[in-house]
Amino acid sequence: MVHRPADSRLLSNLLQQEKEYSKQLNQLLESSNASLASFTAYAAASSPPGSHVIMSVAGSLAGIDEALKRYALGVDEWRETMRSLKDAEEEVGNIMRDREILCVVCLSFFPCLIFVFFPESPG
Repeated sequence: MVHRPADSRLLSNLLQQEKEYSKQLNQLLESSNASLASFTAYAAASSPPGSHVIMSVAGSLAGIDEALKRYALGVDEWRETMRSLKDAEEEVGNIMRDREILCVVCLSFFPCLIFVFFPESPG
């Protein structure tokens, strides 16, 4: 398999999609919290035998919400890591571009340096 240089547009697209995903996760958590509060209020207003069961279910749902919150935090941390990777790739790309420019400028002013940069050159 031939290795090709990374295309920064792919990483940018991934970051954009993950941003949308994270936003939707947070909206889900907000809706879930509101729903859980309503469910808990319903349990409090119910008669004792049914209210205990409903409160137990509400407790399970609260645990699920906590797990989802931790997952959302993990997604946000991963997004931050990907953002750092994108910044590092851009920095390396700038360095490679600057190096290439310097080599071209240097060789145009000092053609004898071609043997320093490219010793196998027949030139």
